[in-house]
Amino acid sequence: MRQMSDDEEKAGLHGQKVPNVFRWEMVRKALRAAEEGVYCWDIQEGQIYYTEQCLRMMGCPADVLAPNIFTDTEAVIHEEDCGFFRTAVQKYMGNPGTAPLRVEARLMRLGTRGWKWIRVNGLLERDKDKNPLRLVGVWVDITRRKMADMHAMEDRDLFRTLINYLPDNIYFKNKESRFILANEATARKMGVATPSDLIGCRDTNFFSDETTEIARREELEIMRTGVPITNRVHREKWKGGKDSWCKLSKFPWYAADGSIKGIVGISSDVTELVRTQHRFRSLAEQLDERNKALEKEISLARGIQQALQPERIPPREWAQGDVKRRARFYHVYRPSVGVAGDCFHVFPVGESAVGMLICDVMGHGVRAALITTMLRGLMEQVAGLADTPALLLSSLNRQLCAIFTKANITMFASACYLYLDLQKRRLTLSGAGHPAPIVVTREGEPVLPPLPRSPALGLVETAMYRECELHLEDGMKVILYTDGLTEARNAAGDEYGVHRVMERMAARKPAHVADVIIDTLVGMRDFTKSEEQDDDICLLGVEFSETRGQADPPEV
Repeated sequence: MRQMSDDEEKAGLHGQKVPNVFRWEMVRKALRAAEEGVYCWDIQEGQIYYTEQCLRMMGCPADVLAPNIFTDTEAVIHEEDCGFFRTAVQKYMGNPGTAPLRVEARLMRLGTRGWKWIRVNGLLERDKDKNPLRLVGVWVDITRRKMADMHAMEDRDLFRTLINYLPDNIYFKNKESRFILANEATARKMGVATPSDLIGCRDTNFFSDETTEIARREELEIMRTGVPITNRVHREKWKGGKDSWCKLSKFPWYAADGSIKGIVGISSDVTELVRTQHRFRSLAEQLDERNKALEKEISLARGIQQALQPERIPPREWAQGDVKRRARFYHVYRPSVGVAGDCFHVFPVGESAVGMLICDVMGHGVRAALITTMLRGLMEQVAGLADTPALLLSSLNRQLCAIFTKANITMFASACYLYLDLQKRRLTLSGAGHPAPIVVTREGEPVLPPLPRSPALGLVETAMYRECELHLEDGMKVILYTDGLTEARNAAGDEYGVHRVMERMAARKPAHVADVIIDTLVGMRDFTKSEEQDDDICLLGVEFSETRGQADPPEV
């Protein structure tokens, strides 16, 4: 206090001498009005003095003795910051130098679970023997800035995580067409170890002069006009002579002030799809020329198509200790005439799961059969997404749209994909314009799951697909089917309908999945009074069971 009085003797207001009492009143008011809190730690006396702002930040009433932030750190500073705070203060006290103390930490609000971020500033005073006398400084509430920084960092992490998990190539280039950010898919495409290895590179490092000149000309035009390139199939000629194809979109990259910083690129490799398109286009021309001859070969094609579908699907099992879980399958596949537009695919995923896909392509005959064959090939390409049904259908949809657009045809396919995980006892579903499967509970009651509605594959390239999850129960059955079952008509023109299918299941309660499917077909024939069918029929069922130290259920 004496040092402050000496300074006051030299102070004035607009050059006028001001009484000490008046100056002290001004100081008190200024401290009360300031957002910062002021403290003074008398080191030799072992006492610390806080202004009201410090006490408010601490959540400490004025009539309660507040703890010393420097000596009773655990009572005031967040436990995760105590070590760092104490080390910073000790380092400064040992060698303060000319710079003030500045340390940021979370300040606990006494009596609550709340906290604030503060920055503690301070200057150390020493006596003539260099012994520390007092530490004087301020607390500054930096909670808003810290939270904003944390949110920004979280947003950056979420953005990086998102683009790294997307299979498409995503990258940012500056005005000189140099890479400044890319995801891992882009790094793999360019043949470098990490996305960081691309920073500063240009297309000239990877592609031929022809491809590089085209890309640079396009990017300059985008930055000049702000007009993007979207969903264009682009041929890439690499250094070394290899060629590839990608579906490319490029957009202007704007800064906060509205100026263009560069471009954003998104591409996906469609090399195999383009080659497939070429093959199918050539095949389509040959089919037109040989239409009459092909009619004679339809029966052979039908036999081949049926041969591609398995006669029996082996069960999928998972066991741990005395617990054994099993998924058993049964299916019926009946084309109406010639070759069919229905198909299904069952395949193991990992050590404990299985994927089940059922599709119904628009129309009948050779063209629909060709799409079902193509879907089989595409399923091999998207097998890595087997545990995420919505992403698997989204990838199938994008690839089908690209093929249909290139071939200038209008086609679509409805689909339902089911992912069954025996270890987690979880069933995940996603649909694309396809009827929801029928779930038969362990009590034999048929129900329809809350499958989100989404467009069929091949119609809307940007369509989004969603999922629903079910918990697997012992004895649960799931029946996937195409509309050849529910749209079968009787002589009066009435459709069989899913409600009649479920009413029959509820009334008869077949014991096993094979019995459910067989009885369903019998019910359809009883309704139509005919052995003929106007549409392809495909039914695919799975039954889940769990045993503990018991014999396996009998095969049906």
